[in-house]
Amino acid sequence: MPFRLLIPLGLLCALLPQHHGAPGPDGSAPDPAHYRERVKAMFYHAYDSYLENAFPFDELRPLTCDGHDTWGSFSLTLIDALDTLLILGNVSEFQRVVEVLQDSVDFDIDVNASVFETNIRVVGGLLSAHLLSKKAGVEVEAGWPCSGPLLRMAEEAARKLLPAFQTPTGMPYGTVNLLHGVNPGETPVTCTAGIGTFIVEFATLSSLTGDPVFEDVARVALMRLWESRSDIGLVGNHIDVLTGKWVAQDAGIGAGVDSYFEYLVKGAILLQDKKLMAMFLELIESAMYLYRATGDPTLLELGRDAVESIEKISKVECGFATIKDLRDHKLDNRMESFFLAETVKYLYLLFDPTNFIHNNGSTFDAVITPYGECILGAGGYIFNTEAHPIDPAALHCCQRLKEEQWEVEDLMREFYSLKRSRSKFQKNTVSSGPWEPPARPGTLFSPENHDQARERKPAKQKVPLLSCPSQPFTSKLALLGQVFLDSS
Repeated sequence: MPFRLLIPLGLLCALLPQHHGAPGPDGSAPDPAHYRERVKAMFYHAYDSYLENAFPFDELRPLTCDGHDTWGSFSLTLIDALDTLLILGNVSEFQRVVEVLQDSVDFDIDVNASVFETNIRVVGGLLSAHLLSKKAGVEVEAGWPCSGPLLRMAEEAARKLLPAFQTPTGMPYGTVNLLHGVNPGETPVTCTAGIGTFIVEFATLSSLTGDPVFEDVARVALMRLWESRSDIGLVGNHIDVLTGKWVAQDAGIGAGVDSYFEYLVKGAILLQDKKLMAMFLELIESAMYLYRATGDPTLLELGRDAVESIEKISKVECGFATIKDLRDHKLDNRMESFFLAETVKYLYLLFDPTNFIHNNGSTFDAVITPYGECILGAGGYIFNTEAHPIDPAALHCCQRLKEEQWEVEDLMREFYSLKRSRSKFQKNTVSSGPWEPPARPGTLFSPENHDQARERKPAKQKVPLLSCPSQPFTSKLALLGQVFLDSS
C-alpha cells in the first residue's frame, strides 16, 4: 500500500464513527453494516459523478464537473474501480462495465503514458477483473482463466510498455508513447518505484498467457536496481536508466521508493521466490542500521509509531482526493482514480469480515483449463500497489512446470502412503530411512534413477520462509492450482 493512501484512509476511519447511527441495535457496540453502507455511499457519490460528468476521460474534475485525461486516455477511473464494484457486491454494474471497456478502450493511440501508472492501474486492474470475472457472473470463454477479453486487453496494454525496458541497463524509462514507443528526447531519469514495481502484474501476465517476456523484463529491472545499491546497501530515489548512476541519492522508504520494497515482498510470496525476499530483508536491514546510527527520520525503523512516522513522510503530498494543501484546505480540481481503487476498497473491507476477499481457503471454485483442473478463489489474494487483488493460484492454472509436477506428485504419494498406514492401525512409522516414492509410470525404479530425478528438482526447504498462515486441509489438497480428489 503506497504512503499516499494511508493518510486519507486514516482520516476517513477517524471521521466515520462521528456520524449518527454508529452504535449497533442494542446501543452497546458499533454496527459494521452501518459503516459498510456509509462507505458504499461514499463510493457511489464519487463513481456516479465520474460517469455523469467525466466518462470517457481518465478522471473527474469535481470542482468544474467535467473530466480530463491524466495518465493516458483509457477511461482510467472505470478500469480502476472495476474490482471494487464486485467487492461491494455490485455484480450487474461489474458486468456492464466489462462490456463498456471492451467497446471503448483503445491502447493503439498517440499518447505519452506513465509506464508505472499504466502498469499498476490499467494492467493490474484488468488482470484482477479478469480473474474475478467468473465470480461476478460473467460468462467466461472456454479456456478461462488462460484466455479472455480482459486478459487480452491487459496483455495489449503491457506490450505497449515493453519498449520502455529496451535500455542498456534493462531498467525502464518512466514514459512511453503508446503508438511510437519511447520518444527520442525522453528523459532517462526514473524513480526507484518506477523501475521496481512490475513483478506482480508482469509475472501474473506471463503465467496466464505463457509468454515469459513480461516476467523476464520485470526481473531484470529488479535485479539491475538491486545491483546499483550503494556501498552501504541502500537505493536512492531517482536513477539514470541509461548509465545506472543515481541522480537523486536520498534514501528512504517514502514516495518514489515505497512500492519497490513492497513488490520485493509481494513478488517473493506470489512466486515463492526466496531470493526476492532475501533482497528485501537485506535492504530493510541496511536502512534500519543507518537509522540507528544516524537517527535520520527518513529511514524508519519498522514497528515505530506508524501514525507519527507516516505523517512525517507523507503529509506534504497526502490528503483527500480533492484537498490540495492541508494547511489552508485549498481544493484541487481532481479526483484521483485510486480513491475508488484503493481508499474506498480498503476502508470497506475493514467492515466486511465475510467478504470473499477474506476467504480462508474453506471454499473455492474448481475450473477446467486446457492444462487440467485447477482452483481459484480460495483466498490469499495479493493486492498490487493500486489495491487490485491477484489470486496467486491463477499463476499455476495455465502452465505445468516439471518441477511443480514432481513436487505435487511426491506430496500426494506421501499423503496416500500415510493414509494407508493409518488404515492398518499402525501406531508408528515402519520405515527406518527416508521415504522412497514408487516409480513413475513408464519408468523402472532404481536408486540410480531416483537420484537422477532428485538432481533435477530444487532442494526442499525444511522451513517454508515464504508461506502464508496455515490453511484448512481442504485447501491444501488444491496445491499449486491443481485439485486432487480422494478417490480411494
